[in-house]
Amino acid sequence: MATAILTSIKHGAYTAIALYVVFIAVVTVISTNPQLNAPSQMSTQTASVELNRAAVQSQGRAS
Repeated sequence: MATAILTSIKHGAYTAIALYVVFIAVVTVISTNPQLNAPSQMSTQTASVELNRAAVQSQGRAS
């Protein structure tokens, strides 16, 4: 009984350590690549603003 409990605790510790290592790896990759952290809506909004500017400029030229 005690051996099973110790084995279970050891397995849980190994799992916790593995998850911690993965977490640190993900945080490191994201912090070294800022473009991965940027929300994708920003590029969509930027493209929309550029299209609106182009439309306004073309209307100004037409009149």
